[in-house]
Amino acid sequence: RPRQKAYAKRSRTGCRTCRVRRVKCDELPNACGNCTRTGRICDGYDVQRLPPRRVPGEGRGEAVARPAADSAFATIHAAIITKLQWKMTSDEGRCLSFFQHRSVPQLVGFFDSPLWQRLILQLCHADPAVYHAVVALGAVNQANEIAGRIPRPGERTILQNTQGLQNTWYRYAMEQSGRSIALVNKRRISRDPQLQQVILVCCILFITSELLCGNVTVANFHLRGGLRIIQTMNIRRRPLGLELSTGAVEECVMDSFLGFQQGSLYYGNEEVVRFDSEFIHEQPYENYLDHFHSLAHARQTWKPLEHTAFEFIAIGMKASDDELDAKYATLYLQQHRLISLVTKYLHQFEHFCRTAYGTTSFTMPITTKHQVRRKEYREAELTRISCLSVLLGVRTATYNKTGPPPDGHIAERWALLSAVETAMRNLGADCPTFTATSTMIPAMYMAAHSSPDYALPCHAIELLRSWRSEEGFMRSALSANLLEEFLKKDL
Repeated sequence: RPRQKAYAKRSRTGCRTCRVRRVKCDELPNACGNCTRTGRICDGYDVQRLPPRRVPGEGRGEAVARPAADSAFATIHAAIITKLQWKMTSDEGRCLSFFQHRSVPQLVGFFDSPLWQRLILQLCHADPAVYHAVVALGAVNQANEIAGRIPRPGERTILQNTQGLQNTWYRYAMEQSGRSIALVNKRRISRDPQLQQVILVCCILFITSELLCGNVTVANFHLRGGLRIIQTMNIRRRPLGLELSTGAVEECVMDSFLGFQQGSLYYGNEEVVRFDSEFIHEQPYENYLDHFHSLAHARQTWKPLEHTAFEFIAIGMKASDDELDAKYATLYLQQHRLISLVTKYLHQFEHFCRTAYGTTSFTMPITTKHQVRRKEYREAELTRISCLSVLLGVRTATYNKTGPPPDGHIAERWALLSAVETAMRNLGADCPTFTATSTMIPAMYMAAHSSPDYALPCHAIELLRSWRSEEGFMRSALSANLLEEFLKKDL
């Protein structure tokens, strides 16, 4: 007769090794006796544990996350745990399942993202530092769904010191982020060729987690760290193409940092990588604007021009009148070139849209039920809005700060707001809670900023208040508040 294992109640506070082994832990300080006696490495104790999976009244977020919570969790164990070279606790599995099934579709946002759809999931299976950073991000997403919103800037610090279910998830996310940072620090002197990519991907995950917590200052700190690493890599755009010569780091990682940099320029970030602006101003970029053979090609062509234009707009908006006068010659040449390139791009893009989609204004919602076609239509519409907002922003970036605003561009501003309203109606319920790309918020802000027609900022503020998506460093509520303050000052 086979021997039966004596029953022992499972401990929820045992060491990580015993919990993975599903054995009773004696919970001795530093390292448990079970691990020591059997020659195993004790992975220590989690300071923060997640609540049981089925807690009454766990909130709207848990209900949303559980349409197939058990099957999703089983899928994670079946498809991922066999690929991991380390043991995964049940709490980590819950966060990983939530990240894959809930976070990734949100983070992909309006445009396809090989970073979120492929690379991060691959690295999550191969590198423990990325794994713990992903678990942390999944926990933050779960906390926000329970709370029903993203915390306002500075609010997370208050939440972490109070009781509540979502705060347990926030604290668990902090612990997982700490594990990821500790693992990265252990490998600082490693010669692993993949280390740079691992560090940069962890930076992206930390930036996203902090932005989802409403902590813009810490997100800026992580972004500056990643940009400093990128500056040491001597990256340049290739003269004969638009591919980044990044070596061991994939292009989608660089694109993500450039996208975050684009919004952070308006929040005090001074660490800027300029290989796109150097490419635009020093290379014959107009040679790439003759023809677009696909929407992906048009999007790829637009990125360096968009990044360069946002940098120029930020410089113009932050500079005083004296600084603008001192740099007038340089700024005028850059402004003239950017207006010329954006105008040419917009002309070619509208020609492509007219051929591919039969429209350039996107005022009528698409009627096809073909999912790929609907996605392309949406991406084209948002790309056009980005072009219009950048063109307006470049034209108005050097406006005098002290005098009355010029009377020009009123029709252009209203046309941009009209395009934004149309896109908001077309998106409907497809609007993500958070996306790393900034399109709609800067468009609304550009249309209203320094407008002599006070009806424009009033309407833009109303649209910003109704917009449910946060876009990278761009916050709809904060942008609306800024426009209100400018309006009060002018009145």
